[in-house]
Amino acid sequence: MRARVIPGILLTVALSIALLAQNAQELYQRGLVQEQSQGNLQEAIKLYSQAAKTAGKDRSLAAKALLRVASCEEKLGHQAQATDAYAEVVRAYPEQRAEVTMAQDRLTQLRRASAASTQKPQAATLTDVSAVTEPLFENYCMNCHSSTSRVGGLDLASLNSKNIGENTSMWENLLLRLRARRDPPANSPRPDDKTYRSVIARLEQALDRAYSAKSPANVAEQVTDTEWATRIAGLVWGEAPDASLLADARNGRLQDPSVLNRQVVRLLRDPKSAHFVSNFLERWLTLDDFRKTSLDPSVSQADSELLQSMETEGRLFLESQLREDHGTLELWTANYTYINERLARHYGISGMTAKGFQRVTWPDKNRAGILGMSGPLTALSVPTRTSPTKRGIYVLSRYLGMNPPDPPANVPPIANAPAARDESTRSRITAHKVIPSCANCHEIFDPLGFSMENFDAVGKWRTTEGPVPVDASGAFIDGTRFNGPVEFRAGLLKYSDAYYNNVAQQVLAHALNRKGRIGRLYDYEMPAVRAIVRSAAARDYRWSAIISGVVTSAPFRTKDIVP
Repeated sequence: MRARVIPGILLTVALSIALLAQNAQELYQRGLVQEQSQGNLQEAIKLYSQAAKTAGKDRSLAAKALLRVASCEEKLGHQAQATDAYAEVVRAYPEQRAEVTMAQDRLTQLRRASAASTQKPQAATLTDVSAVTEPLFENYCMNCHSSTSRVGGLDLASLNSKNIGENTSMWENLLLRLRARRDPPANSPRPDDKTYRSVIARLEQALDRAYSAKSPANVAEQVTDTEWATRIAGLVWGEAPDASLLADARNGRLQDPSVLNRQVVRLLRDPKSAHFVSNFLERWLTLDDFRKTSLDPSVSQADSELLQSMETEGRLFLESQLREDHGTLELWTANYTYINERLARHYGISGMTAKGFQRVTWPDKNRAGILGMSGPLTALSVPTRTSPTKRGIYVLSRYLGMNPPDPPANVPPIANAPAARDESTRSRITAHKVIPSCANCHEIFDPLGFSMENFDAVGKWRTTEGPVPVDASGAFIDGTRFNGPVEFRAGLLKYSDAYYNNVAQQVLAHALNRKGRIGRLYDYEMPAVRAIVRSAAARDYRWSAIISGVVTSAPFRTKDIVP
């Protein structure tokens, strides 16, 4: 019997090894397609890395895959990562002579280039953005922002584009607006998306370089690894680290990115990560404002059971996002929620009889993410009606990362008298915008809020508002039109780069215990935000990737955090 079993085991092992090799080859080929055909270097790096890890005995394939990783990193301008990958080929695969020779050659070239840049400082060149900003300003901006017009108090001609280190705060603000595509204003000529991305990338590189020499983080003392573990656990759990996290810290293993990420994923999966939900997510997304909402009983049939159910729905949804380690964009796009029988009736979902909460998939695409749930929609209403203004400002700030200007003094309220309630909310807001001091600002955010007009003041779906059909149409700043929440959500995805930067900034500011304005960081800390976003891209911007980036950032590891 034993004589028959052993050959069977050996055959199974051999087949497993062959299957792994086949999968690795497929990953390598897919990587080539992403790199050379699609130009998606981040995805190519991910596929090549997986191929190298799963190549098994096929060391030639593993070396080739790692060499491709290094090449992609070099194309992305990540010289340190490229150097590490080339060095790993030389160290781990000495018998693969062709790959080792290529790796050694590139290492020599990179080290020479690094030495040359050290010997000949190029700070002025690296912080010169005039080649990309001057054509942009001349073609699209100078009519409004010159020394003669100075709309918004901004004179672009006064900015030194040959050395943006002279006024980093102004350039950071311009970068924020460009990411959100807020300029030029609506109905004006606009650059194409390729131009936006090119200018944004150059500004990011130049700003990072401008801070690199003078950033306080470069000379600040860092916490020990055990202190670091305490901070990480405090951020996610709100309590001291457990034995597993402390052991990795004391043995220096947290310095290994794979170990750190594994620990962050573990912390998020633990029920104690509810601390991060209640102390950051609910507050940032203002879901805690729901508790302060007072509803007019004449226009809402919401009872205490429904309000409590709304609150529970939001909390369970946010906890699932963390514990299942979803991409951060799913806060806005997830096709599921948690409901009980009371919420099912509210949403018009049949067949739900249990009092307890269950995870359900939305029956149609009108609802998704946090703006498909009644709790947030109720918090973003006023007692007697919906508020497209509050809802639009919410998208502007929480998604696009932009704070609206303060309203002018002595602005009269929108008509709420009983006679006015026969009019639609849209018509009342339109009448309000006749006031010149109101019109310009409302054009920024009201169109975003109108997309949600099918949801009433307590988030119930409707097609009419009294006798008037609901008009949920609008347009983004670039002129792209939408009608209703489905089209609006699809259009919003075009601005995901602004969103990812906003998420990274908000989490880092929270981790640094910054008070006051949400997302408050100092200019010199913005390179850390951009580094977090770049590192998270390879892992689909999952919560674990964002938090791993935050806890490894220089501001988080500085011993004395600036308040």
